[in-house]
This record gives sequence, structure tokens and C-alpha cells, in this order.
Amino acid sequence: MWLSLPRLVGVLSPFPILIACASAGAHHANVITAPELSRSKAGNAYDAIQQIRPEMLRTRDPGTMVYFKARQPVVAVDYTLVGGVEVLRTLATGKVARIEYVNSWMAAKRFGTGFGDGVMLIQTRADLEPEFAAGPSSSR
Repeated sequence: MWLSLPRLVGVLSPFPILIACASAGAHHANVITAPELSRSKAGNAYDAIQQIRPEMLRTRDPGTMVYFKARQPVVAVDYTLVGGVEVLRTLATGKVARIEYVNSWMAAKRFGTGFGDGVMLIQTRADLEPEFAAGPSSSR
């Protein structure tokens, strides 16, 4: 049976839809979203990352297969650098909309050099102001 071009297009047209539906549930390895955070039941951003994607906080030395070491990325909340990983322990998960880990190479491209362990970008919920251990910021 010979397929004409219209028949071939008719047969293949559902494939993009099937591919799009199949990838809808996929997640990015360096991103944690608000629904994932709420399902984790963690109290702060650090514990949530440890629970959901622990590989965002550890790295392997070159040449080793098993030995992991702690990664110390710089933390940026709403694109403002605020400190190291300890800041994540002060951010409640209910105030976080998205967490993204940017590796050192991409961090150098986006923010300049000096981020050897990368950058942890925290995007807060638009309806809430982030609070740290010291309390809400008073720079208004």
C-alpha cells in the first residue's frame, strides 16, 4: 500500500501531541518548583533541597566514582546575592516559588566570575516578601 503525502501527514500528525503530553510530567534536574516544595513538607529551603534534589548540594571530585563533597553555592534571592548555603535554612518553603541551581560555568556567563560552586537562585512568591532569620527587610 502506497502512502500519499496527505495520508502520511494524517498518520504522523498526532505524534507531536503525544510527545508533548508525555513530557508534561518531566522535571528539570536543577529546578525545584512550588508544587514540589509543598509536597516535601520540609520547613526550610535547605531541607527541601536535601529531600527533593540532594545532588544540587553535593558534587563529586574529578576522577572519583563514589566520594561526594558538599557544594557551597552562593545564594541569590530574587536575583540579589544574599550569602551562602546557610541562608537556605532561614527561608521557609511556603515563601519560595522556585529554586534553581546554576552551575559554575553558566553562573560565570550570567553573573561574571567568582562563583566556583555555582549559584542557587531562589525566586520568592510574588504575593509574599521573603523573611530571613533576622526578620523582614526594612529597606523600603
